[in-house]
Amino acid sequence: MTTPKPYDELLSEIALAREAGDKNDELAWKAELQSNYIVSEKQLEKELKRLIKSHAKTITERLTSFDDEVDNFFKGDCEIQPKDRIVYLRDKAKNLGLNLRDTEIRAKIWEARKRSKGLVTMLVPDMEIDAPQEIWLVEDLIMKSDTNLLIASPKVGKTTLIIDLIGKWSRGVEDSYLGKKFIGKCPSVFIVGTDMPRSRWLPLLNRFGLAERIAKDKWKLLNPILGLFTQNESLHLDDSGLSRIGELVSKNEGCLLLIDSYSKVVAPLGVKEADASFAGPIGDLQEVVAPFGVTTIVIHHSGKQSLGSGAVMASRGSTALPAAVSQVINLKWFNRDENRHDKRILLETEGRGISFEAIILQSQYGFESEGNATDVIEKQKEKEKIAGLQDSQAEVFEEVKDMTPQEATSGDIKNALKIGNRSALRSLRALERKGLLISETRRTDNGRCVVFKISPTIVLTD
Repeated sequence: MTTPKPYDELLSEIALAREAGDKNDELAWKAELQSNYIVSEKQLEKELKRLIKSHAKTITERLTSFDDEVDNFFKGDCEIQPKDRIVYLRDKAKNLGLNLRDTEIRAKIWEARKRSKGLVTMLVPDMEIDAPQEIWLVEDLIMKSDTNLLIASPKVGKTTLIIDLIGKWSRGVEDSYLGKKFIGKCPSVFIVGTDMPRSRWLPLLNRFGLAERIAKDKWKLLNPILGLFTQNESLHLDDSGLSRIGELVSKNEGCLLLIDSYSKVVAPLGVKEADASFAGPIGDLQEVVAPFGVTTIVIHHSGKQSLGSGAVMASRGSTALPAAVSQVINLKWFNRDENRHDKRILLETEGRGISFEAIILQSQYGFESEGNATDVIEKQKEKEKIAGLQDSQAEVFEEVKDMTPQEATSGDIKNALKIGNRSALRSLRALERKGLLISETRRTDNGRCVVFKISPTIVLTD
């Protein structure tokens, strides 16, 4: 005959189950106690309340104890593997009488990772400062053994850009991409492409020499693609997905990992784009791949963009996501709002390296550079500035432009437009503040005279 558990131990199990909100466990332990010991319902309730009151910590104390347990994950001697953390912490939460969902436990892990990094170190004059050169996989574009975030609106071509880059690099037909040099040999590639089904992935890879059709609706992946997960066989950044990724990259050190797209691979985790915790899963991924020198490219959708908004601010949702990576690459239509037929795209980067801007255009053969981005952008900004002028200022600007190369005075504008001298001067000064005109004060026989002309930085068009 099996010896029953001691009365006090069973009483403690009931109390813990009640604190954890686990009604099934509470009833099961209660039934076991009552089947082995004679105690009235009233007496049992009295003892449970006394026990809970006597040893229960405040919720703050229990949460602090739980946080201490989570902090142990990020100490060097922790034996708990990343894939086992949620299971381990579920049990710890239950023992502490905390009723935490997996999403809340996962958020606790992300917070602990931030705490593990400690306070930011300030550089001071007496320090010997180590500042190695940045290491690139593709010069000024893709950082090696680090995390790169590619942001763009739907249908701009973000996935195509990376597949085009891999295709051209792996075939050795070019030694650079959009004018930026490939560094070394093209690495092996794994694609977690949960955003698209096989029916879209395989033709895209085929277009750039990374897959071949072997029969009707039958395809074969080609080097350097070692693995592809699609919408049909989706992989996510949950415990099992991270474990699978870790297994793959551990056998292929220095590989390239493409995640397309971030919102799809984190969807089952229940994180919201607007929350700082949205960047949590990327921290999990970085921790898993970091020991193996993996270069990660994560594709994410952008929010509403405008010319000059910058790559980091383009990310949809919380800015915690771009803050968690080393390099941000942004693609956006250059002039599509004004001209629906203008298919030029602005590519810009922000990160630890030198910022890079290029105007690119997609064709059936991939992306090609369309020239110096800075010049094109400045011309576009000037055009937008002129187009946004008030009617009175626009008339004055046109009048000064028509007088070029001669200079204009407020008197000239007054006579040409039949307006007051003060109004003419006010409009000229406003255009000068906008950078569209420059002025010069000259002395004449009649005294001082201010003349205006088009700023030399402005490119005039009809």
